Amino acid sequence: MDQAVDKLLDGGGSAGRRPRGSSIMGRKLVGVLFAILGLMLWAGAAAATLAGTVVVVSGSCTDHGRVLKRGDAVPISDTVDVPAGGNLTLQMADGSVISVAPGSSMTVASYNIGGSGRHVKLSLTQGLLRVDVTSVAGPSTFEVSTAVGTASVGSDSADWFIKAQAGSAQVGVLNGTVDLTSTVTGQSVSIPAHWGTRLESGLDPVLPRVWTQREFSAVIRLTEVQSGGNGSASLNINADNVSRR
Repeated sequence: MDQAVDKLLDGGGSAGRRPRGSSIMGRKLVGVLFAILGLMLWAGAAAATLAGTVVVVSGSCTDHGRVLKRGDAVPISDTVDVPAGGNLTLQMADGSVISVAPGSSMTVASYNIGGSGRHVKLSLTQGLLRVDVTSVAGPSTFEVSTAVGTASVGSDSADWFIKAQAGSAQVGVLNGTVDLTSTVTGQSVSIPAHWGTRLESGLDPVLPRVWTQREFSAVIRLTEVQSGGNGSASLNINADNVSRR
């Protein structure tokens, strides 16, 4: 390496040698330049894997066991866990906002933003999310998968909720359109603004119906950081009502 740098600094050896002190200074300069380049490449790689940033946190929310605080980065492939009594809000790389309710576990499987558009896949193991998806230039896919099915945004932007629990999932849409597809049957329903539906394991999604203000208020309350910091409001959605138009 030193010989290559000397040759570079000496102009390939064809114009006579420079003073030794000049060669040492040159090697130090080249070393600094390589170090700067390495930091730039590292920063670029880190930025490429960034999915979102913590903007609001309450309780001991964790990312792979690391307790999160405001301003922390959440990279692609990480799993965030929100305990009972906690809340977490993430500002995503595309400007979308994801609010994670108490007792929830979410994995950022992919979050790609670039010239080819937006391609997002989240996995909700359990709990409740509010997902406020912004519009972007170019094609877009934005999906949240659960054990029983996958919800995907069908409009340019959307503000919606998805709840996952053992053997079922629920989706409610405030704005935009969201499609819910059964993992087993492959059947889908499209859910417009102010409507919601439910999906049971192994079955087709229930036909959507208009959700009441009470139902939306329940999920909104759960995904907001409570003034008392406990975030412990209970979800009060009647499964029988969700299955009826």
